[in-house]
Amino acid sequence: MNEIEKLQEHLLLIRRAAGWTAEELGDRIGVTRQTINNLEAKRNKLNKTQYIAIRAVLDAEMAASPDDTEMLKYLLDVFIDNPDKYEAKDREELLAKANMLTPFLQELQVELQCQKN
Repeated sequence: MNEIEKLQEHLLLIRRAAGWTAEELGDRIGVTRQTINNLEAKRNKLNKTQYIAIRAVLDAEMAASPDDTEMLKYLLDVFIDNPDKYEAKDREELLAKANMLTPFLQELQVELQCQKN
């Protein structure tokens, strides 16, 4: 599986770890919420341009908020950038835990944003 396919496979998890809604990610890369939803559901195939755009906004987010994006960095390393460094069992365990945590984290980040406004 190449990096583009890996990112698409884990896009929902990565987006949630970044604390973004589908609409927010879409706005950041210049596509609609529906496009993001279709990519996450694998109804459309992630193309190279979209991959580059998503990685660019993720990198910018990690650079802007290094303390708040530790989990995001780790997930990218484990599932996209260097999965061969990790045992399959460890990746599966992390995936299960992250899938349980990220919806809660996204809700918390949205709530915090609302309080700022």
